Amino acid sequence: MEPSALGALRHYQAAQKSIAPDKAKLSGTEEKGKIAQGVEEFSKVFENVEKATQAMSVGQADAHSVVEAMATAEMALETAVTVRNRVVEAYQELLRMPV
Repeated sequence: MEPSALGALRHYQAAQKSIAPDKAKLSGTEEKGKIAQGVEEFSKVFENVEKATQAMSVGQADAHSVVEAMATAEMALETAVTVRNRVVEAYQELLRMPV
């Protein structure tokens, strides 16, 4: 087996572990994959930004809280883009593997 194929296999196994739900920690109807949890947390970050900006527009929050929420959202977006890029790279590496 070629060294590049082993790298692709490692990437595939890592992606498979992150997609599969962790049944030891979750039970019953709360069972979700790590990716689903990450997507929910990602959307909560942007909901927090929206709430902070709305609160500031009516005078219930200061600018510091809005800037802090926006910085958190920027970090979350950069992380999501990085994860997406890694998944695409792993997929492309799998496509390049000889069959």
